[in-house]
Amino acid sequence: MRPPSVEAISNAAMSASAATLPIDILRYVDNYLGRWSIALLAAFICLTLLVSLLFKHRMQHNRAQLQSNKEMLATILDSVDAYIYIKSPSLEYQYVNQRMCDLFGLSHDDIIGRRDEVFFDPGSAAEINQVDSDVLESGKKVTVEENNVLKGGARVRTFLSIKMPLVMSPGASPSLCGISTELTDYREMQSRTHYLAFYDSLTGLPNRRLLMESLTAALEHEEWAVSHSALLVIDLDNFRLVNDIQGHECGDQLLISVAEQLRQRLEPEATLARFSSDEFVVLVNNLGEQETEAALKAERIARHLLESIAQLRSSYALPVSASIGISLFSGSDHSMDSVLQQADMALQQAKSSGGNALSFFNTEMQTSVLERASLEADLHQALERNELALHYQVQVDHQGVTTGVEALLRWYHPQRGWVSPATFIPIAEENGLIVPIGYWVLRSACEQLAKWSHQAAYASLTISVNVSSVQFQQPEFVRDVEGLLAVTQAPPGRLVLEVTESLLMREPIRVRNTMLKLRAQGVRFALDDFGTGYSSLSYLKRLPLDELKIDQSFIHELLTDKTDAAIVDTTILLAVSLGLTVVAEGVERKEQLDWLKGHGCYRYQGYLFGRPTPIEYLFETY
Repeated sequence: MRPPSVEAISNAAMSASAATLPIDILRYVDNYLGRWSIALLAAFICLTLLVSLLFKHRMQHNRAQLQSNKEMLATILDSVDAYIYIKSPSLEYQYVNQRMCDLFGLSHDDIIGRRDEVFFDPGSAAEINQVDSDVLESGKKVTVEENNVLKGGARVRTFLSIKMPLVMSPGASPSLCGISTELTDYREMQSRTHYLAFYDSLTGLPNRRLLMESLTAALEHEEWAVSHSALLVIDLDNFRLVNDIQGHECGDQLLISVAEQLRQRLEPEATLARFSSDEFVVLVNNLGEQETEAALKAERIARHLLESIAQLRSSYALPVSASIGISLFSGSDHSMDSVLQQADMALQQAKSSGGNALSFFNTEMQTSVLERASLEADLHQALERNELALHYQVQVDHQGVTTGVEALLRWYHPQRGWVSPATFIPIAEENGLIVPIGYWVLRSACEQLAKWSHQAAYASLTISVNVSSVQFQQPEFVRDVEGLLAVTQAPPGRLVLEVTESLLMREPIRVRNTMLKLRAQGVRFALDDFGTGYSSLSYLKRLPLDELKIDQSFIHELLTDKTDAAIVDTTILLAVSLGLTVVAEGVERKEQLDWLKGHGCYRYQGYLFGRPTPIEYLFETY
């Protein structure tokens, strides 16, 4: 629809009577304004009348009557609770009502002929001009919500505006007619209402209603259909005593402190809500596809939260603790009510055990997590109780001569017996215990090298030590190694640090600098488990490596799997071309040894030559 001309509006407007509205005007309002408030409808009708009067050469009334009607309509427009204005094709103000003058704090004459850049901050003026230009170019009416800041002000004011093109005279470019009403107070009230509806007034946390919406969204989220989420229900132990003994004000302050502690311990992606008086709920999404992995992550989060709460004490030094019930779920197979019910049942189990505890709804998972937690607790004592030991496995060359050994960490638990390194080393890496344990391993290896340096039969042997990525990235790692070499007087050239591909790919510049510093002391480096990670050739060239160890997974099927054979053959050629010593791990059969010799690999390690054994029995069994 083309924008209406002043002539069309004038003819319709001037035919209006006090009792009726012309059909043409009603049709125009319906086409251009849609359903709008009575105030804005009245303002539009009066505005069209005023516009028609401004072009008196199209009117047949006498001058006195024209002036009287003009003043009357201007008075009406000034009294309407809306901002009414007309802008020229170049977006300069041609008409403003009194509300516009009040908005800008200027007189009518100070506004006419100026653009919005004079009245609004640059960002607001640019957005207004863009909308106005679009209206004039498209020739269509728009309804838009505008957030503007007046020049010299700081408060954002919200306006709901109707803007439309208006042809002032036949053949002329359209001007812009605008009617705006301010929504600032309404939006602020709406925001306050939303806050009261969805947030707890005491702690500022989301309330039960918002948490339920977040939980529903998590259950319906397609991307999380295969990934696990966890709902943690946290209840303060004996909170009633705080209120009874110290008063409700002290109890409220404790709740605020608990909320802040929990908020600091959680990742930003987690949802923390206050569910009831002393009950908090945490929703954590995207914990992984494997249930066991997700359970371990949820358990670790819960323990951190329990530790955080235990650090708080009320003003009269009453101890503070909590119990946590955990429910794991994934996809839409669970209902919101069932997830909450499961978490609440788990909470009751935690509280019945005496409090200051966590419990999973799944019994089997609860057993698994508790078993792991018990193992982790025992691992904390393993060093002090001398339960850790180093076993050594020999490395030989193609002539059967022992060239060195690899130090392998072992743990003998007084009740469990031998615990697999595949079980306890990942735990040690997760909780940081690998740092003191790794230091102990390095110290033991250096002490053994120092002893061998005084024995001619063993002085040339090397000891390879696996270094965890967590340990390697410690700021004091270089200092620790240098200190151990100095204290033990171990020959640095006989110490081989084995690193993995994943470590080399993490912060490569920092890793390279660390390796170079130790290499300057004479320490050697071996790349362990080559082929199981990224296998990037670039770091092989840049890093100061001495050895490359082929992972045993390729050696096992070497004689029957052509792919494994090709990988091993290529790896040997690559290492030799780079001047690296190649060590094949997991050699168990003579046929494997013969194949490796025939393809240029002259260092080996595996059961064919000896199993890992304590140092005192090492050379007796070999």
